[in-house]
Amino acid sequence: MRRRLFSEGGIVFSLSASLYLTCGAILAFHFHSFFGDAVSRMANGFYILYSRDPHLAAVGFVWNPLQSMADVVPLLLYHLWPPLATRDMAGTIVSSLCMAGATYQVLATFREWGIPRFPRLVLAAVFAVNPMVIYYGSNGMSEALYLFTLVSVCRYLARWLRDDDLRSLTFAGVALGLCYLVRNEAVAPAVTAGALVFALSMHRAQGFARARIMSGLTDLTVFLFPFVTSFVGWAVVSYVITGSLFNQFTSVYGTTAQIRAGAGGGVVHLGPALRLEVEALLYLAPLLVVVAALALMTAVRRRDSLILVPLSVVASGLGFDLVAYVSGGIIWSYRYLIAAVPVEVLLVGVVLATARTRTLKGTIRSSTRFDLGKRAGRTGTRFRQGLGTAALAGVALLLLGPSLPTTAAGMFNPRVGYEETRTLGYVLHSKWSSLDRSYSQNFQKSQDIASYIAGLRLPDGDLVVDNSSPCIPMAIVLSPNPKVFVIPNDRDFQKILADPVTFHARYILVPPPSGQGSLIATNHQYPSLYDSGDNNSGQRFATLTHSFTAGGGVCPAFRLYHVTQDSGAAPG
Repeated sequence: MRRRLFSEGGIVFSLSASLYLTCGAILAFHFHSFFGDAVSRMANGFYILYSRDPHLAAVGFVWNPLQSMADVVPLLLYHLWPPLATRDMAGTIVSSLCMAGATYQVLATFREWGIPRFPRLVLAAVFAVNPMVIYYGSNGMSEALYLFTLVSVCRYLARWLRDDDLRSLTFAGVALGLCYLVRNEAVAPAVTAGALVFALSMHRAQGFARARIMSGLTDLTVFLFPFVTSFVGWAVVSYVITGSLFNQFTSVYGTTAQIRAGAGGGVVHLGPALRLEVEALLYLAPLLVVVAALALMTAVRRRDSLILVPLSVVASGLGFDLVAYVSGGIIWSYRYLIAAVPVEVLLVGVVLATARTRTLKGTIRSSTRFDLGKRAGRTGTRFRQGLGTAALAGVALLLLGPSLPTTAAGMFNPRVGYEETRTLGYVLHSKWSSLDRSYSQNFQKSQDIASYIAGLRLPDGDLVVDNSSPCIPMAIVLSPNPKVFVIPNDRDFQKILADPVTFHARYILVPPPSGQGSLIATNHQYPSLYDSGDNNSGQRFATLTHSFTAGGGVCPAFRLYHVTQDSGAAPG
């Protein structure tokens, strides 16, 4: 264990995890800067353990569950250290370890590809300190776990390509199955990498066409079985509990409904969307075209199929989001293109790789272009070996170095990295803009809601609220008694919302019913409640207790109503 900790990989993992944890702690405790979706994902794990109705299905079915389930592990210690929830340190711990794991996988991949130590350390370092990698390794979002699983698929699939061993193919398949439980983007690598596995296996096999096809199908089954299990299993569980196979798309809280309600700027037009994507890619990987051309020329010269692995795994995940945005399937977010960072790094690794690989026909080939050990042996000097190694590191820096400042520039371009600009602008700007001042109040607004409700000293299950509303998940985890809240994750939410008096729920907290607020369950059940306190029959059944002012850039002006009589609504 001690040897592993102080090994090359152990040191890189430890340093990376320390960097991300430190940045996350500074953001959480000093600046109170939290990414809304990260808090919501952590809160989904929190509801499993500490809500009014704790149960496993409280994780929700709008997002893939692995990030929230991973957050549950540190949340088990919530009562010993409340900041695990109140400062989302549970999410930060998970994302820090996962992004450090992604960095380790990058390093291990290059070691297996035969890249000398100094250049591979440079490549891993450039990946680790990329501003987007640092931020999303620190803020509790699912990008870290996504990159960890995605790069793991790439590493083990490349090992299978080289060694043709079943264990590596199995590891790659398991990583892909886990990747789908993090993000829907895993569908693209399943298709493209699956096609690669089938083609390579069939071409390597001996005998007649039938035998070769069966060989290809066997390897394909091994590779895709974990993914298919995750895909079908999650769909079936979703259907049994929610009545929908793909709740992330069909739910009123899903992406489709959010887009229709005007999230992310409304209708997407092809021309502007393509220009925005190109601009974002130029920020994230400014020399990607040059790197891809060099990798392709290297592959052709060596007759080496290694390039197909990062293209079929990581690049296809990136392509999924590019196509999804221009087709109107997702809203715009700079972070959706974060896979461009490992794509560029891995393609540089393809250029510098020296390990033996297999051609499509299964022939073992060994690159000698950068085989520094043999050259040093022939010359008998260590100087040439060191010089050559330094040259490779210089090539890596030359190709990847420009991405560090340009990625940061994209994060602070309000049109490209609008989320990062809002959550980090007031952290890094010496002079605050009005936007910075507004978003610096997000945490305080959630705290105000939690403090006011705590002051009412309500019993369990006394306040109905839809926790998909902005700022509410943070308010719930900040509350000294989260069991006060009746939320959609509770199995009896709908019947309590329809008849709060019968079920002894005396308060309803509602946001304005316009825009995305129209999707909120409380507004859907009582469209006139926010404005007048009326039920669906136009009769007043609640009186206004308190109004919370809007602020923080995302927190709407909530109103707290005290239910005074029967709602007159049939249970939903």
